[in-house]
Amino acid sequence: MQNRENKSLITDAHYRLVFEKAEDCMFLMKQDRFIACNPATLEMFGCTEEQIIKQTPYRFSPEYQLDGRKSDEKALEKIKTAFSGETVSFEWLHQQYDKTLFSAEVTLKSIKIEGEDHLFATVRDISRRKSTEAELEYSRKQLFKQNENLKRINKLSNQLHRSDTFQEIADQTLDALRGIAGTPCVAIYLMSEDGSHLRRVATEGFDRAALQVSPIMDIDEGLTGISLESNKIIVSSDLSQDKRIRAEVREALLESSICSGVAVPLSYQGTKLGCINLGYLEKRALTKDELETLQIISNTVSQSLVGAIQIQNLDFMAHHDSLTGLSNRLFFHVAFKEKTLNTEYKSAALMLLDLDRFKEINDTLGHHIGDKLLQQIGPRLSQTFEGKNILLCRLGGDEFILLIDDVYEQKEILEYAEVLLNCLREPFEIESMMLEIDASVGIAKYPEDGKDSHELLRSADVAMYEAKNRGGGIKVYDENDDKHTPERLALIAELNSAIREEQLELHYQPKVDLTTNKVAGFEALVRWRHNKMGLLYPDKFIALAEMSDSIHFLTQAVIELALAQQQKWIDAGYELPVAVNLSARNLIDGRCVRYIKKVMDKYQVKPGMLELEITETALMQDPETAIGLLNQISNLGVKLSIDDFGTGYSSLSYLRRMPIDFLKIDREFVKDMLSSDHDSIIINSTIALAHNLRLGVIAEGVEDKETMIQLKRLGCDFVQGYYVCKPKPWYDIENWLNQRVI
Repeated sequence: MQNRENKSLITDAHYRLVFEKAEDCMFLMKQDRFIACNPATLEMFGCTEEQIIKQTPYRFSPEYQLDGRKSDEKALEKIKTAFSGETVSFEWLHQQYDKTLFSAEVTLKSIKIEGEDHLFATVRDISRRKSTEAELEYSRKQLFKQNENLKRINKLSNQLHRSDTFQEIADQTLDALRGIAGTPCVAIYLMSEDGSHLRRVATEGFDRAALQVSPIMDIDEGLTGISLESNKIIVSSDLSQDKRIRAEVREALLESSICSGVAVPLSYQGTKLGCINLGYLEKRALTKDELETLQIISNTVSQSLVGAIQIQNLDFMAHHDSLTGLSNRLFFHVAFKEKTLNTEYKSAALMLLDLDRFKEINDTLGHHIGDKLLQQIGPRLSQTFEGKNILLCRLGGDEFILLIDDVYEQKEILEYAEVLLNCLREPFEIESMMLEIDASVGIAKYPEDGKDSHELLRSADVAMYEAKNRGGGIKVYDENDDKHTPERLALIAELNSAIREEQLELHYQPKVDLTTNKVAGFEALVRWRHNKMGLLYPDKFIALAEMSDSIHFLTQAVIELALAQQQKWIDAGYELPVAVNLSARNLIDGRCVRYIKKVMDKYQVKPGMLELEITETALMQDPETAIGLLNQISNLGVKLSIDDFGTGYSSLSYLRRMPIDFLKIDREFVKDMLSSDHDSIIINSTIALAHNLRLGVIAEGVEDKETMIQLKRLGCDFVQGYYVCKPKPWYDIENWLNQRVI
């Protein structure tokens, strides 16, 4: 009744109709009280006429507005401004009669009714618009966050691509997680070498108490174990209620104010590599976007860890003997060089031992017994000289070296040698047999008998052969016994004549494509038809040639012969590439590039039809110079391959910088791959590494069908070896090609 009386103040019938039918909330206020309102007002505020008339607007506002100001103070300010004659529009946080909040857009205007000042207000509910704006702002922020995360992940990926060690990978991952995961606490665990436990390698944010309880974890422990077993990200939104976590660990985390946590598994193709553990100072769950980001990080880091493992395995393979696990010749040269860089390194003795009667064991009992004997040499010598400052290496075959530091007196050195021989003379038990062996030991002293590892090893070799000639035992190097140099000089002189007089000839060994089973090319292998000693193989003269400039003339002669022969077989319909070996000395001489270009122009060799093979050891003689020359050679259209891969490469970082097309796996790994898990793993890792670097893989030394089938299964691209075809003169190769059935 009262509201109808107040409505009579609006005398114009037209405006009254608008007032009644308007969808927006409209009301009149006198001073700071409601005196009239339309039906839309009642609906918006969820009240009856009696509940709103004569009430103040503060009744329908919360105590505080979104800017923190009190509603009554701010409302009086707006009313005062409107009564001054200014139309006021603003956003306001209202509440319905039942205290439900909603956002509104309010307009206040002062009007006179029967000579008295009133306020006319319109209110529009903008809650939906506000909600939409908030959602859009949230989406914008999330999209921005995702873009930033992707940038950080991409940066992390680029950094990890250049990281070769586990610690570098962990540290860079930790740094990336600071900006990506939004968590104050991070711990990264990596799998131990034997796979029995996890070891913490990087951490941030955890206090001392939390760190002390878990420097090492079992692989099946807590959230980490569940995460690794399921290969899924595991979230604990409330650690205090999570019984999956060991009580001791849970209490330490809670005492450190860590309320929730996440375990992110690191694994690759079923292999467990480690885990990233995150801790939060509040109870929280992770959004879908956050989980996806962590999964991308997990995949990125896992792939880098696998790469580091492959590099570590290949590095170990390059510096260790595959049969015995002992350090190899290359490791000896590298280690000795490092020792001599120390000015305090004054003296050492190198003992080179060659097992006597070892060939009889191989011939009588078989190579597998001989291999088992060789495998027992290292452990026995290591145990005998335990606590001594020695380095034990296997050079190859039945030859081992023992480097003893800080010895000078010959008496002391000979005492070591006697202990060595007595140790080896004790019977070896192999497959229920007691085998007895002896050894010939050559000794060279540093620095008298050699200023570097190569000179020292050569002197020990001379002494060892002198001991053998005397029936075994121990012999210290004596320059008067060194009869090899004159003979070698004479043979080098004869080699120069042989090159000029065209006594060199080439034998060719085919390479077969395992995908098509077709011949994919040939390797040219030089032979010397000596007028007195008959047909000499490379092991008799290549090493001598490398001691002088003869190697350059020899290489030029071989390339000339190979390309001349290639033209003949191309004319006969066999358009196949030919591969020639390069020496280490070729790689430090610019004449090599000039000659290759000259002879390629002479025979109009097409790109890809000439291949050059370089051993790993040759590459590491002077890697920077080698890289420069190899780039020049590659630009001529010559394909390049690393020969005997896995036996001597000391810095895999150079591999990425070289214009290499193929890796050739050394025959030492191929010959026993069916019986040796170690060799098979090495070959598999090498193939994977090569293909990741987009290189082809050639396995040499394939001597049976089963080995070739297994290499094909592992993804090897090409093979060569006696099973395919022995090296032969071209006329025999041509017959072989004509008779070959694909």
